[in-house]
Amino acid sequence: MSGWGLKFSALVFIFILSTQISAGAVADEDNAQKLSSSDNVTLDFKDAEITNVLKIISYKAGVNIVAAPEVTGNITVRLTDVPWQTALDVILKTHGFAFEQQGNIISVAPITKITEQKKQEVELAQVQPTVTEVFNLKYIDAQDAKKALESQLSPRGKITILEMTGQSGWEFGGKELGKRRKEEKEKLARSKVLIVSDIPPALEEIRKVIAQIDVQPQQVLIETKIIEVSNNKLRDIGFDWGTGTGGATSTTISTQSVSKSVVDGGSQENVGGNVLGSQVKPSVFSPVATAISGVYPYNAGLSLLFQKLSGFQFEALIHALEEDVGVNTLSAPRILALNNQEATILVGTRYPILKQDTVATTGSPVVNLTLDYYQDIGIQLNVIPQIGADNSINMVIHPAVTSYTNTLGSNVQYPILEIREAETRIFMKDGETIVIGGLLKDVKNKSVSGIPFLKDLPYLGKLFGRETVDTEKIDLIIFITAHIVKEGSLTPEEVAEMEIKLGKGRTRDEAIIDSK
Repeated sequence: MSGWGLKFSALVFIFILSTQISAGAVADEDNAQKLSSSDNVTLDFKDAEITNVLKIISYKAGVNIVAAPEVTGNITVRLTDVPWQTALDVILKTHGFAFEQQGNIISVAPITKITEQKKQEVELAQVQPTVTEVFNLKYIDAQDAKKALESQLSPRGKITILEMTGQSGWEFGGKELGKRRKEEKEKLARSKVLIVSDIPPALEEIRKVIAQIDVQPQQVLIETKIIEVSNNKLRDIGFDWGTGTGGATSTTISTQSVSKSVVDGGSQENVGGNVLGSQVKPSVFSPVATAISGVYPYNAGLSLLFQKLSGFQFEALIHALEEDVGVNTLSAPRILALNNQEATILVGTRYPILKQDTVATTGSPVVNLTLDYYQDIGIQLNVIPQIGADNSINMVIHPAVTSYTNTLGSNVQYPILEIREAETRIFMKDGETIVIGGLLKDVKNKSVSGIPFLKDLPYLGKLFGRETVDTEKIDLIIFITAHIVKEGSLTPEEVAEMEIKLGKGRTRDEAIIDSK
């Protein structure tokens, strides 16, 4: 066979072997270039020209490979289902070659030649003049961009952020609150201008990196429904009795004669007794209505009084009270948050916490009360959404519901807080709703006061005591729905409604016109 015939057979053999690239790959060049660079390859060659192998890899990877004249020789290789980058690196290193990638172009040359080129580039960087360029970022903050770009600078490169100082402004809401708002304003100060000075090759790389990271961030619309169901039941039943006309309504014991006097008709033996359970308020008697005193004379419930004023005089008092209070609190806040940024919702009040300072003087000490800080009390929700692949959302959620019923202290009042909170990390799909429940508070208090032994008698014991039962049950359920906001997914009407809820100060019609 002639020399041309041998070459043709080798080319045909190489072409046939190239079709063994991973399943699903096609042989034509146009379709091969469309394949993703993350695909794996399967190669099986024997004594094949290395340049032809590189050409097949370039088809699979969708990149351009330029080989130096020194890249020659035949190779034998068998690789099964490996990334094309790994295959390329192993093949070249085995034969003393290396590659350098710049964008979509890969240069292949001997290792010594690439090493020499790197040395020349370093030497050139030392003598090249630096160029200054200003980058006006569109979406990301300049401070964040600087952290990402510092590794791209040459030893002579420098990045500067253009910082704009605003006016201090006025302080609202008291000294401490105003101070906090001022600190928040300084913390939220942002800049979008980068000034970069470096050699031209480094600037070119920085432009590429900025084009990839300065993209419009995604947003997540978080809708919540917080339902709090509270049920408080109080039952108080008492039976009091006493002798005489005062009886159970008086703390003074009135005696009654049990025999007749033989001298003047008076009494020689007298007896008396009182059951005064209604004169003392039970420790667990805690009605929601603050006007209910719980001691005689009663201002609520049923009071039955029976008196016998002839013969053996006595008085009996029956008191019965039952209170049932149900509260259903619903809060449905909505908030729009950037990807990977924290969002906070607070529906409640800010309770001022005072600080007491005592100044010693020659006379009486002087007590000064000043504002220390504000305590947030109410329904609060902190979320940090993170958008993943396939419209999934990884979200950190911290709901908290706080309330207070009384305070502690004399001159300075500190609220005693009741807190129900949870913190968790969840994984959900776009549009799904998750429920956080089980934040249940169930307290039952029971108090029995009466005459020892007698109050423990079956059935009859009710006549010699007072029983008070206080039951408090609070259940908290939180529904959270997250939507990934896509372009055009929110109508102007929805944007207007959200702006009104956020207190933008515009009417609905004005907001709709501006959003269009």
